[in-house]
Amino acid sequence: MGVNAVGFGVPSTDAVNLSGGGGDSRLKALEQKLQKLNQEKEKAVRNHDEEKVKKLEQQIENVKRQIEQLKRKKQKEDKEKKAEEPGEPVQDLPDGPDGSLINRLV
Repeated sequence: MGVNAVGFGVPSTDAVNLSGGGGDSRLKALEQKLQKLNQEKEKAVRNHDEEKVKKLEQQIENVKRQIEQLKRKKQKEDKEKKAEEPGEPVQDLPDGPDGSLINRLV
């Protein structure tokens, strides 16, 4: 397979929809692509094809950036999701000096 065919078939990070668990499959696809690019780079190094090595290194860096962006976005979404989760249930306790009820977290 030629170098030109390597970049096709994987949408850019901007097109990623992380809702519904799509982020995990996107991350796996990018990691597989990274592994394949690294293998191609090793082959190009063995064949002393410096031009191909340079192109593959650029593609590798691009995929690494996409992976990092995806991981950061997923972490941010997980953090926001956790912050939106309800806290502990509220229970009314007789705490007032006159025996009145005061809402407190249990």
